[in-house]
Amino acid sequence: MTPKIDPFTRTPGLAGKAYIDTGIADTVIANFKSDESEKHVYKITGLRGSGKSVEYGRIMKALKEEKNWLVYNLSSAGNTIATFHDLLASEKGLGINNKTIEKSFSASLGGSFHGASGEGSVKVTNTKSIEKFHKSEEAAIIKMIETANKKKYRILVGIDDISKTEETVKLLSIIGSMIVVGAELYLVVTGLSENIEEFSTEKNLTFFKRADAIEATALNKYDIVNRYQDLLNIDSFEAKKIEQTTRGYAYAYQVLGSLYFCKKENETLEDLMPAFENIMFKDSYDMIWQKLTEGEKEMVRCICKTKDGKTEDIKSLMKNPASYNVFRNNLINKHLVDGSKRGYLKINLPRFDSFVELWGDD
Repeated sequence: MTPKIDPFTRTPGLAGKAYIDTGIADTVIANFKSDESEKHVYKITGLRGSGKSVEYGRIMKALKEEKNWLVYNLSSAGNTIATFHDLLASEKGLGINNKTIEKSFSASLGGSFHGASGEGSVKVTNTKSIEKFHKSEEAAIIKMIETANKKKYRILVGIDDISKTEETVKLLSIIGSMIVVGAELYLVVTGLSENIEEFSTEKNLTFFKRADAIEATALNKYDIVNRYQDLLNIDSFEAKKIEQTTRGYAYAYQVLGSLYFCKKENETLEDLMPAFENIMFKDSYDMIWQKLTEGEKEMVRCICKTKDGKTEDIKSLMKNPASYNVFRNNLINKHLVDGSKRGYLKINLPRFDSFVELWGDD
C-alpha cells in the first residue's frame, strides 16, 4: 500500500500544498515588477512562526523564474558582502577580473597608496594590495550592478530573518546608496520587529528605516477551514473546530493539520492536544519567551492570569502598574499582544497560557 503523504509541513519557509495566500508576496512582487512603482525595499515582520519566511520564499522563487531578474538569497550569519560579490561575479558577463579592478582604482590621488606615491595618476597593479583595500569588494559590487542594469537585468537581494551585524549594515548601506541614484536594485527582508528596529540607529540607513513594512498577521479563518476540509477530507464543522484551536497562528495551522492528518482513526482532536502542546512549546513558544525582558514576562503572566485580559485586572496584578503602558507597547510591537480592543489585551497564540503556567517561572 502506498503511504499517505502529509500535505502539511513544519519546515521553516515552506508551506507546500497547505499554503494559504495572505497577499503579502503578491504585493511585493507586483511593486518590484512594476515600472510605475518606486518601492524598492520591503520589510516583512511578525511574530516567530507567523509565516514570514513562507512569503519571503514565494517572492524569491517567483522573481528568480523571471528571465530579466538576478535573485540572491543572503544570510545575516555569513559574510554578506563577500557572498554578494562572489554571486554577482559568477554571473556570465558580470564578473570583474584583476585587470578591471586595476582600472577601477586608477585615480588622481595624493600621498601614498600601497607602495605607489606622489601626485597625479596612480595605477594599482599589486593584486594582494587590492585585496587588502577594504573598498575593493564594494566597488566591484557597484560596477557589476551597473553592468547588470545596462544589460536590462534587475537585481533582488533577500535576507531572511535579518539581524544587525557589521556586514549587514555595510550591505544595506551599499544598496541604499545605489537605489538613491536610480539603480534597478531591490531588497526584501524578514525579521522580528526588534531585530529590524536595531538598524534605525544607523544614520546612513534612513532609506531602510522608512521602507514599507508588512506584518504577517493571523491567517484568515475561512481560508483555514477551507484548506482543512480539502486536505483532511472532513466536513466544515470539524474543520472549524480545528481552526478555532489554531487561532490563526500559521505554525499552529501547519502543526495541528499534520497531527490530524496522521492521527489514528479512533483519535479525537482533544487526543492530539498533548502532542500539539509539546511541539508548540519547544519549537515556538520557548524561543518567543526567551526574547522577552523580565518586565515583559511579568506582564504576560498577569495577562494570562486574568479571565479576559481587562486592563484594570492586569494592572492590579502587576508589581509596578505605572509601567503598564511601556510594557504594553513593547509587547504589541513584538506582535505578541493584541491591543486593538480598548481596555483589553489579548494573546492570540493557542495554548500559550498553558505554556506560561507551566514554564513561565523558569
